[in-house]
Amino acid sequence: MKSENRMIETLLFFAVPVLVLLVWQRLSDNGLINHSILSSPRNVLESFVSYAQKGLLKRHLLASFQRVLIGFGIGAGSGLVFGLLAGMFPKFRASTSAIFGILRPIPMVGLSPLFVLWFGIGELSKVLVIAIGSLWPVLLNIETGLQSVDKKHLEVARILKKDKWTVLTRIVLPSSVPYLLTGLRLGLSNGWRGIVAAELIGATRGVGYLITYSRELSQPAVMFMGLFIIGFVGIVIDILLKRAQGRLLKWA
Repeated sequence: MKSENRMIETLLFFAVPVLVLLVWQRLSDNGLINHSILSSPRNVLESFVSYAQKGLLKRHLLASFQRVLIGFGIGAGSGLVFGLLAGMFPKFRASTSAIFGILRPIPMVGLSPLFVLWFGIGELSKVLVIAIGSLWPVLLNIETGLQSVDKKHLEVARILKKDKWTVLTRIVLPSSVPYLLTGLRLGLSNGWRGIVAAELIGATRGVGYLITYSRELSQPAVMFMGLFIIGFVGIVIDILLKRAQGRLLKWA
């Protein structure tokens, strides 16, 4: 029964997007869609093949991947440090909750012009936009994980007179591993989604730059190609990280 349900879910996973594309192409062929606004799937595919054959697609993807990995490393590392401090020290959490609460809702696209003003149009401003997007999921999840440790375990450790280092490494941190893995997965996915905002200003390569540049040149096929690439890579990243998370949790 489970295998049948899984097969049906897999079929629906692929069938619905294919059906949408077929209907979209049919409407485009019948002239019901303005090609200058909404390109047909066939034209998007042709743009994809053209960019791939010329090597331009690889160039833009590599530039975006490099920025995301560097930004995610900075953001996840900072989120881990701040999350540990906020989860372990109530005074630190109280003193920073207002600042974090104000900064967290600010979208990445809103920070892009500010970072360009501060750091110029070089790589640093783009990487920092991605880092900010990756920081919050890691920070919030590790903070929540540290606060969700079973109080009974802590009470037993107190009765056995375990030192703070033992409590931290043997109880607190292991209990927070699921939250940390979830935060890292969401942080990387959020960093990848922020690539458009990061490459909005001053970029000369990257998938986000490709989308912005094609809009200026009125090339909807190329613009939709870039959007599809971001969506496809994003879902692949999420699926792979979910599987890795499941295996790591079983191992732990």
